[in-house]
Parts: sequence; structure tokens; C-alpha cells
Amino acid sequence: MGWEMTAEELVIRYDYGQRNFAGVEVIPAHGFIDLQGFNLQGINLRGSNLKSARLTGADLTDADLTGAILTSADLERAIIINASLHSANLRWANVSKANLTRTCLHHINAADASFCEARVSYLERAILANANFRGAAIDNSGLCRFGNLIWNTTMSDGTIVIGPQYGDGEGR
Repeated sequence: MGWEMTAEELVIRYDYGQRNFAGVEVIPAHGFIDLQGFNLQGINLRGSNLKSARLTGADLTDADLTGAILTSADLERAIIINASLHSANLRWANVSKANLTRTCLHHINAADASFCEARVSYLERAILANANFRGAAIDNSGLCRFGNLIWNTTMSDGTIVIGPQYGDGEGR
């Protein structure tokens, strides 16, 4: 689609009932994209550019973030329940303490991302190189299976799997 708006415009339109923001590029106002703590339940941000966005504590329950660019985004303590992050780019993102219960994390790029103490249900064919899952609510076998690329990845128990290795086993 290829359209732009500030975070402030997005929130105003969302508050007036608009939910489809597929393909939007959220542009920084005052030097950054601030969506901290906002309730954005059910929003469609499929294919959107949210690079370096501050989404700390935001509620993205039932959101569609398929293919979204979230590189260097701060999603700490975000509520991302029953959402889709399929094929999203989370490189360098901070997803620590986020609730990702029942969220699709298939084919994500989570290289160099932090998921410390996050609730993660399931990953499949994800890039987890240099990612940190220390204290995350997912066991090591859930990270090292289903075609995930593990390379210098910190597991939930704090061990580091040097790799490179692709997770064995079939996806769901």
C-alpha cells in the first residue's frame, strides 16, 4: 500500500474506529515513534514499518503484525496475545517480559533480539541467532526444534547453544 503517518495520527484514527493500517510506515515525530502503553487490540499492521517504535506495555492482543518491520523496536512488557507476527522482522528488538501467548512466531527474524522473561508459546523456522531467551517461559526443546536456526542463542535456562544448528523435528 505504501502510506505514511505519525504515531499520533495512527492512535487518533484507531480511537475513531479504524483498524486497518496494513502497509503503513509510521514516521517518527519528535525523533521517535511513541506507542508506549496504548491499547491497539485487533489492529491490522500487516507489512507495516514500525522500525525503532516504542511499544513498551502496549496491548496488541489479536493484532495482525504479519511481515511487520519491528527492527530495534521496544516491545518490553507488551501484551501480544493471540496475535500474528508471522514473518515479522524483530532483529535487535527488545521483547523482554512480553506476553506472546498463542501468538504465531513462524518464520520470524529474531536475530540479536531479547526475549528475556517473555511468555513464548511456539516458534517455527525462526532465525534465533544471537537471540536471548534467558528466563523465558519456553523450554529449550521448544527453541531447538521445528527448523529454528540456533546460533549463539541463549536458552531459557541460561545456557548458550553455539551452533549453527537447525532445529530437528517437524512443525505443527
